Amino acid sequence: MIGFCLAAGAGTRLLPVTRTVPKPLLAPAARPLVDLAAEALLAAGANRVVVNAHHGAELLVDELDGRDGVEVVVEAVLLGTGGGLVNAARLGLLGDGDDPVLVTAADHVVDPADLVALAGFLGRSGAPMVAGLVPAGPGAFGLRVEGPDGGRVARDPDGPWDSAGAYAVRAGLLCGLEPGPASLVERMLGPLLEQGRLAGLPFRGAAADAGTLRRLLDVSAGLLTGRWPYALPPGEVRAGVGTGPVFVAEGVEADPAAVLAGPAVLDAGSRVGAGAVVTRAVVGPAAVVGPGARVIGSLLAPGARVAPGVTVTAALVPGVERKSEPAG
Repeated sequence: MIGFCLAAGAGTRLLPVTRTVPKPLLAPAARPLVDLAAEALLAAGANRVVVNAHHGAELLVDELDGRDGVEVVVEAVLLGTGGGLVNAARLGLLGDGDDPVLVTAADHVVDPADLVALAGFLGRSGAPMVAGLVPAGPGAFGLRVEGPDGGRVARDPDGPWDSAGAYAVRAGLLCGLEPGPASLVERMLGPLLEQGRLAGLPFRGAAADAGTLRRLLDVSAGLLTGRWPYALPPGEVRAGVGTGPVFVAEGVEADPAAVLAGPAVLDAGSRVGAGAVVTRAVVGPAAVVGPGARVIGSLLAPGARVAPGVTVTAALVPGVERKSEPAG
């Protein structure tokens, strides 16, 4: 089985932070989102993971260089969620015939156990593709499934299910599709739904996307409290003074007079000055919160600066531009 991680998008909902760091490299709990996605696919039984890249491709290549079992495919032209998957298949990277391909996205956090179940259901169902399902929220696509334990999926505006952003698909289906830019919906999901050939499996564990500031902070809080089975990097989890824990990575300098109210993350090399307040926030690597500053409900990109005495609330604060190291 091969894993495929969608990581080529521009992350426009997280601008201006994504001008300096691609969305898959944002780290809601001091580990890049793409790192969590690759771990999930490998833990689910993938022999290797293929990651597609376009926006910030050089930085993604640098991040994943030398990672066992992970390969990056750089798209010269952004191909979209469906086009990127078909492109990798036509390059011979995803197998053929009935070979299973497990698909997720870098900005979606799922339980590896659900991916295991998804791959198993593909084998049992005989369907060409199985979508992981989560309870539908407001404005959801709307799907219904034949049985409580999975089955054929149909469109239904009042249906209780929505896509979890994770799929298991047979490589032969991908190899036979037309190449070129396209979304998953137009290239695969839509046609299979119309033909009654798409299966769905309700997920048992938590699933969330980190594509907006609010959602990324929710994912951060969930990772800190063990909502998903991913280990934190070296550092310390503190009780904090808020409603959740505070993770302080190795190499952080936080003044004893600073107020850290969880849930919050201080990534490696960040600094928080005396009298500063950080709450429900992610302070990226090497970012600085000046003395007396307040960071509330915000994301500070790597190298970002909040000047002394300044308050930022529900903000996406860009940092210094990250550049890849020259070859040789």
